[in-house]
Amino acid sequence: MLFIIIMINPESAEQGKPLDRAVRRVKAMMMNWGLGEGCSFIYAVLITAHKPLSADEIGKKTNYAYSSTINYLNTLIRLGLVERFREFRKNRYVANVNFVELIKAERARVKSYLKQLGSDLDGIKDLDPLRDKVESAIAYLKGVERVAEIKEE
Repeated sequence: MLFIIIMINPESAEQGKPLDRAVRRVKAMMMNWGLGEGCSFIYAVLITAHKPLSADEIGKKTNYAYSSTINYLNTLIRLGLVERFREFRKNRYVANVNFVELIKAERARVKSYLKQLGSDLDGIKDLDPLRDKVESAIAYLKGVERVAEIKEE
């Protein structure tokens, strides 16, 4: 009896098609920015689609039930990441692709958290080194904002 063992390198198997890799990367990025897995996956599918998609088409690509797909799409619409429009008696969905605005919003959120932390640290002598790091991070973010404003002019 002859046995043949085939070894598959998981890294090479994961690579897949370029479009699949792009979907995985966008999904991971959106999850990192706080979106849940379902919303991230659907956004990634829409952002890499070459045309607007119906909820049925999105559901087939993601293997999500129609009701779940609609719920995720409604969440993405409320967040301003997806737009819905009617075409041929069907709702179609398209992703708003504006990474700069997403990054600006994330930067503002981080800056707000740092400012809150800084005010919480006021008057606590033992935490002066932490306060210095918080102030340094806020100064860095302000510098990034100034550079961004100059580039927009």
